[in-house]
Amino acid sequence: RKQNRGDFMSKANVVHIEKWSSKVTNSVEEDIRNELKNIIQENPAWGWEQISIQDVFAYALNQLPPIYVEKGKKPDYLLSIEEIRNAIYAAIKKVEANPIHYVK
Repeated sequence: RKQNRGDFMSKANVVHIEKWSSKVTNSVEEDIRNELKNIIQENPAWGWEQISIQDVFAYALNQLPPIYVEKGKKPDYLLSIEEIRNAIYAAIKKVEANPIHYVK
């Protein structure tokens, strides 16, 4: 028997994403955030007003594998600081070469 949309969308088949997704986070986001702060402090003369930090963060995050963990728990493994810093530096180069946001 072919299922119709109504059968598939029955209450028994609905996944309540909000319930479990609000308890899960990508731990790499916090790692990038922390290391990006360090890089900014180490390199204050880089002209951060011209480099979109949001773009750098997003690009670096997309270059690294996610590590999902339940909030309040430690991940099973971590990326190395070197991997995180390399992704951030690559992101900075990419954003500098292709700026989207300009400060005037």
